[in-house]
Amino acid sequence: MTASGRAAPIMRSTPLQRRRAQRIREVPMKNKGLSRRAFLGSALAGSTIAALGLAGCAPSTASQAAAEKAPASDLASTSSNPSFLNAPEPIADADITTTKDADVVIVGCGIAGMAAARAATDEGAKVVIIEKSERFNCRGTMGSQLGAVNSIYQQQAGYPTFDTAALINRYMQDTLQMANQSFLKHWVDHSGADVEWFLELCQNVEVLEPGAMVPEGGLSGNVYLMPKATANLEGRYPAYPTAMSVNFDTSFPDDAGFYYPMKSFQEHIESQGGEFLYATWGRQLVKDGDRVVAVIAQNVDGDYIRVNAKAVVLSCGDFGNNQEMVEYYAPQAANLNCTYNCMDANGDICNIGEGHQMALWAGAAMEKTPMAPMSHLSDVADLLLVRRDGTRFINEDLGAQSLSNVIMRCPGEVAYCVTGDAQGPKVLQPGPDAVKPEPSATVEEAAAIVGCDPEALKATIDRYNELVAKGVDEDFGKDITKMTAIEPPYYVYEGHPGNMLVLMGGIACDDYCRALDAEGNPVAGLYVAGNNQGGRFGAEYPMTAPGISHGIALSLGRFAGQNAATLA
Repeated sequence: MTASGRAAPIMRSTPLQRRRAQRIREVPMKNKGLSRRAFLGSALAGSTIAALGLAGCAPSTASQAAAEKAPASDLASTSSNPSFLNAPEPIADADITTTKDADVVIVGCGIAGMAAARAATDEGAKVVIIEKSERFNCRGTMGSQLGAVNSIYQQQAGYPTFDTAALINRYMQDTLQMANQSFLKHWVDHSGADVEWFLELCQNVEVLEPGAMVPEGGLSGNVYLMPKATANLEGRYPAYPTAMSVNFDTSFPDDAGFYYPMKSFQEHIESQGGEFLYATWGRQLVKDGDRVVAVIAQNVDGDYIRVNAKAVVLSCGDFGNNQEMVEYYAPQAANLNCTYNCMDANGDICNIGEGHQMALWAGAAMEKTPMAPMSHLSDVADLLLVRRDGTRFINEDLGAQSLSNVIMRCPGEVAYCVTGDAQGPKVLQPGPDAVKPEPSATVEEAAAIVGCDPEALKATIDRYNELVAKGVDEDFGKDITKMTAIEPPYYVYEGHPGNMLVLMGGIACDDYCRALDAEGNPVAGLYVAGNNQGGRFGAEYPMTAPGISHGIALSLGRFAGQNAATLA
């Protein structure tokens, strides 16, 4: 895996929870468009409303104004506003059974939310955390890469030093200058210390030797870091040495990855008076005038809880499982299957965009498109890539995400890897389920797999071999050292854009992680972090800094929590 590791364990509901869940509104399921009725009752660790004010105050119309003011350039081409821009009716005060007071409310308890919660706690704030799963719920729970620069653990593992300005500039280039450079600078400057902070409460942290695996047996509270110190700074798609894997071992499905660091944070937060409301769904935000002042949540019994606060941090995940939002904001990813999933306390799929929706209803604006689906494929620089008509069309020396983007734009969203005896069989989709192709003795057999005219494929292979013999790729400019003649037997692999791990696109925010409205003004009292936050990527998720997804969630989650506790 590249930047995000394995998915969190699937947690299914008990029969009692399912009976209780009948009292909770329906959550939209994976890859289904949202009806208005289903959507208004959707339940992530933070769906929200902008139209509510305090008792006795006039309701705000911020959500309606935001929808009306949203510039067309912010949204995908559409003839009308989709249903998710319509705010639901306010939950009546009479329906609220419990009221709590806090300084900061965190909605969504992944790595960004947990970091925000501890950071706010350490600033002296009273914190309440709302999470719709049965425990903290980050994709790295079962092991993942964590990206940082110059942590003591990376120093211990012998990571090479590099020009951090060059990393930032290349990352900005690879995201089409759509990322927030201040965020990247913050991550570069703070991520080393942030990783140390993330692990400092664990009982034991050990850096393994290169190539070593997590010891057999049980983890017993230990955290093992697996170095990934290799760097490719000279290639067409440079990758900097930023990632370490945390307890990455499939033999420990329940007690691996980020579990122990997250558990240590929870214990620390609770020791300082913080409160975790698990199996509880954020439903609506409450505004007093222009300021967000509370979150209304709903527990597994169907009871409504209002939590008043000086500031709210939304860290509720992405919207890759909300087909309507994907089609609206990232239509290029509409046919991708979102597979890197986790479940709420009722066994329903997460990451359906409620955090984004609640921010929009509260008057915030989405960052400008295009947004970035994380859909990585294998490195296939040494093969021939053809369209379904058998013709070559691209320099095959592509980065993982770039290759997926190219195939998305091929007819039928399909391309074919063609290799020969020297290269052997190759696959596009990585992972244990990938099946390598069987050999084809003739061009005719290979063309039958592609479904093209044998003469067309033969002409393409002949031309490719001719360029290899010339020592220069006159057609597409590929580095000749990555070109090898393709001779029988042939291997043909049908390649698709791949599965989508996460859809990187979020709420527009300023350098302090404050949500912004359509005119660029902060929405008072509202902060965003993790995959709710815009400004981290743009157009694609590059592999310039492996592990940056979790790394920047940790760093900016911490920053958002500090700011929510102090700036509010």
